Amino acid sequence: MVRVLLFSQAATLAGTGVCQWPLAEPQEASAFWNWFLSRYPGLLAMRNVCRLARNGEYLQEGELIAPGDELAVIPPVSGG
Repeated sequence: MVRVLLFSQAATLAGTGVCQWPLAEPQEASAFWNWFLSRYPGLLAMRNVCRLARNGEYLQEGELIAPGDELAVIPPVSGG
């Protein structure tokens, strides 16, 4: 199981700030996105602008997500 945190507009569109991905073995981020967007299709338009963080650090290309990890779906932020 992977705990998934959603922030800002991602949480608003999904209607929740947290969900659980029933992951049984390590997978690449593309497997997460396939599952996540099938569950929350309203976020499809944000897919290309959101970043994933795993255990507090941005996920890099090719890194695997494992059961017990915590993911964060982070939309673009602005500030001033």
